[in-house]
Amino acid sequence: MDSGFWRRGGTPQQTFTEADIAAADDRAGSEYREIPEIVEQFVRYMYKCFLDRNTSELHTLYETVFARLTEHYYKASTWPSSEMISRLVDNDANFLMFYNELYYRHLFSKMQPSLAQRYEGWMNYRALFNHFMQDGMVDYDLPVSWIWDIIDEFIYQFESWCQYRAKLMNKSSEEIQYLRQNDSIWSVQTVLSLLHYLVNKSNIISWLLNNGDPTGSDDPDSETFDISTLAVYRYIGYFAIIGLLRVNTLLGDYRLALMVLQPLDFDVSSALFTHVTACHVSIYYYMGFCYIMLRRYEDAARIFSSTVLHIGRIKHNHTRSYQYEQINKRNDQMMALLALCLTLQPLQVDESMMSMVREKAGDRLARLRQGEPHAFEDLFIYASPKFICPAAPDYDVIDDTNMEAPRLQTKLFMEEVKSQLLLPEIRSYLKLYTKIEIEKLAALMDVDESTLRSHLHALKHKSWTMTGSFHGPPLQGEWKTSSDVGFHVERNVVHISDTKTSSRYGEYFIQNIGKLDDLYSQLKRRMPGATTSASKARSARVA
Repeated sequence: MDSGFWRRGGTPQQTFTEADIAAADDRAGSEYREIPEIVEQFVRYMYKCFLDRNTSELHTLYETVFARLTEHYYKASTWPSSEMISRLVDNDANFLMFYNELYYRHLFSKMQPSLAQRYEGWMNYRALFNHFMQDGMVDYDLPVSWIWDIIDEFIYQFESWCQYRAKLMNKSSEEIQYLRQNDSIWSVQTVLSLLHYLVNKSNIISWLLNNGDPTGSDDPDSETFDISTLAVYRYIGYFAIIGLLRVNTLLGDYRLALMVLQPLDFDVSSALFTHVTACHVSIYYYMGFCYIMLRRYEDAARIFSSTVLHIGRIKHNHTRSYQYEQINKRNDQMMALLALCLTLQPLQVDESMMSMVREKAGDRLARLRQGEPHAFEDLFIYASPKFICPAAPDYDVIDDTNMEAPRLQTKLFMEEVKSQLLLPEIRSYLKLYTKIEIEKLAALMDVDESTLRSHLHALKHKSWTMTGSFHGPPLQGEWKTSSDVGFHVERNVVHISDTKTSSRYGEYFIQNIGKLDDLYSQLKRRMPGATTSASKARSARVA
């Protein structure tokens, strides 16, 4: 027997290619089956891999085969319910909870869930997380990407519930009465508590503070057993921390959102969030957005530019991933937010990054720099998260209130923008002089002297920001000026210091050297004869 027939854990390998699906359809012919034969084989095989802790095979089934079967059989319908497939998995309640997680995720992504289905999804997540907290996963394992998607989908369904609950216009009186009597469903207190319980249960904080080393034994029977030695608990706790970042951002508590990340290691060579691309993108998107709302534009721009470049390098590896569309959307949103940062605070960014911003948002960038308020508002609405209101609406007033939270956050952002609209113009004038009288500068800007003085104070104030480091805790940093023009007012004269900035030629040459190397490698592959001739010529010269 071929040695590749058996995988870790002793699970016989099965394939579910397009050819296998076509062959199964041919065998079935016109015979009606409630569950197609190959879907039954998939469920049985996934269950065996789950029992054997065969995470490599589970990863393939989860990332590739599930999507393939969905496209073929369940593109516009739900997967078989857990009741229908329970006979295939020996009625194993543990496995059925994870199957239900897939079932409801598919339902939410392809269809419009009913009130009952939203409730059932909530109850399944509660059962799933209680299973983790009662040591139910000590003898099992899951692919890292699935663990991340569990946390990601949990928060998405929470967002969806908050939006659904706030739309009362098209609901029946029975639905409204049900919502009124069951306000504990998807309550923000319970959602936050579940995430905190997962963090505490996993002992991930101790693991992180101990530089990735467990603080106890890896033997489950030992009194000093440290559950963070199990990868499934370590990852669920770690991803729950990032879930807390997201929930607090959606609630508008940006400082608390960053505070929960304090124990994390942001060295991309060792950080756990780099193990799942969707997680990597998510943590930096929400961190960067929090920085914008805290007026730390330099930190936000640093995060967005590095993440967008990273996505550009690895995006082609995830074209079949469940999260591919979400990664692309986040990439476009981060480009938009980066354009806002570069407008509100002039910064030096990588030349290749700047060209990408111009390509994606060139016309919008021009409107932003002209100070058009609508351009700022439109870009913010497009790129911001879907804010939620944690409180239930007033069920006695039949109205849709789902947009109140987004409007409030947009209003706060626009107030900050309006306080800075004249600052780029002032900055551009100051770069033309070494000193200028306030009266003359006020005339150039067509404002009175007192208004100009207030704007000069605002420019000085807005240029003084906290800036952190890439690998340091998110809330730490030092206060420094970020302006490319320095000035002070003495009596009625503005004195401007030297504003020359050093040109960075190194990045340009490094980028083009890389392109030249790529071009040379392509030519070598396409013209093997020419390469051989060149090699012979070099050898002759050496001889």
